[in-house]
Amino acid sequence: MYSKQCPCHDTPLKSTKISSKCDVCYEEDVHDNKQGYKCDRCDFYVHEECIDPNIPSRHKHPLKLTSTHKRYETCCLCEKDRLILLYQCLPCAFRICIQCVRRPLILKPNKTHKHELHQVPIKLSFTCDACGLCSSEYPYICLQCCFIIHRKCIFLPRVIYINRHDHRIAHVFSLGPGNWICGVCRAPVNGIYGAYSCLICSYAVHSKCATAGELWDGRELEGTPEKEEEESKPFQVIDQNLIKHFSHEHNLKVSLGLEEEDKHCYACTLPFNSERCYRCTQCDFILHDACANLPLQKRHPVSNKKLTLYAQHDNYFVCEACLRHCNDFSYYGDNLNIDVQCASITDAFYHESHPHWLYLLQFNYETTHKRCSVCNSVHFMLLGCINHDVCGGFSLCFTCATLPTQVRHKYDDHPLSLCYGEGNVNSTYCCGVCEEEVYPKRGVYWCGDCNSTLHTKCVFKNLLHPRPGYTLVIRDKGTFELLPNDSMSRPTCYVCKSRCMGDLVLKSKADSSVFMCSSCGFYDY
Repeated sequence: MYSKQCPCHDTPLKSTKISSKCDVCYEEDVHDNKQGYKCDRCDFYVHEECIDPNIPSRHKHPLKLTSTHKRYETCCLCEKDRLILLYQCLPCAFRICIQCVRRPLILKPNKTHKHELHQVPIKLSFTCDACGLCSSEYPYICLQCCFIIHRKCIFLPRVIYINRHDHRIAHVFSLGPGNWICGVCRAPVNGIYGAYSCLICSYAVHSKCATAGELWDGRELEGTPEKEEEESKPFQVIDQNLIKHFSHEHNLKVSLGLEEEDKHCYACTLPFNSERCYRCTQCDFILHDACANLPLQKRHPVSNKKLTLYAQHDNYFVCEACLRHCNDFSYYGDNLNIDVQCASITDAFYHESHPHWLYLLQFNYETTHKRCSVCNSVHFMLLGCINHDVCGGFSLCFTCATLPTQVRHKYDDHPLSLCYGEGNVNSTYCCGVCEEEVYPKRGVYWCGDCNSTLHTKCVFKNLLHPRPGYTLVIRDKGTFELLPNDSMSRPTCYVCKSRCMGDLVLKSKADSSVFMCSSCGFYDY
């Protein structure tokens, strides 16, 4: 029996009626006072049944109630750190908290298993039938069918959504034969053990990966009817040639090609070639056919909740995936913005810079950031190659992944192609913009007719395809209009006091005599 002394001060506890939260079991009595004990020197409260409970034997050795006030100890069953009182077996270092003492030795789960599960208070090495992981813990077992499971896996959610897949996934105890690959970590999934799988397509995920906090929103969906998510279309069809898009006040007319050059889509800001598009009947608003059909909601690894397509930006934003300044459409949610190009990359991805398929790497804002193997910049979100032995951990940032393969630039009369590696690109050449050395393996824009090369960062400095005439609200500087820098005399930037040398210049809406370089406007965002 534990002596009735405060574990904080080793002073005698006084018997009293308490209605405060018990410092041992953490349960709060708000209706009826319970008999318990209280310390006069501190706010330590304990129920009488918690300090001297009558418990069944859960271990092969006697258990002693001990104080852990001066150090944290972990309960062997629930794996939670406790600071006050634990039952402990000194010979084999078995510890159990009051909450686990009160739990029944036998569970009757309705969803996890059809038979009773018995708690084993002895550490065993086993492979869990629910998650497929091998570990040395204190499992629950079924005596009738040799079923064995981690305690925490008993309470795994049955049906969930994760941000790496568009359909619901359900927990199953066997995937069946086949070469299953986890859709998150890309490691093999053993089909004879439990995992999550999609009922619509052949998609499987390890239980540990599926229930990670950055992927799962914490909602259990079993019993919740799956609504026929009538993802309302982003536009209404008026006739065979006209639509009314949610992002624009005028009707858009279908067009099979453009005669004008240097037109850019208002959704992705990329230029047009000869593909089908939609253009406004009254103004210069124009969308690619694919951009006009972008879903109003979608899932993306940057958030464990659905993101919503947002079209009306009063200001530029920074994309959470590529870290670029953008003024196009975005997917928004949880105070995060993802531009539509980055949002389109969600799973297996092939890029010219690498011979193998790339996959989204698991990421966390608090983990150490990694460097892109192409541009050497630091990012928290990357695409990676799973062939580590061959490629040595190649990774690609979203900035490089979403660069257009062909562009036009004022420094060359011909289209420029994105190239990686030596190839036909002369590595001794300098960039036609900044006149510094180029490194083809990091990606350059190259003209096959003129053999000229440009850094990708010189082609896209601050914004990816900025649209002249756009109004920007720049922090601490006011409202500015983005205009072509094509006047006879280049204006002087009021920030750097130099002539604005870029293709675009920012003009103050409040004072028409105030100008600013586009680089100065975006530098301190």
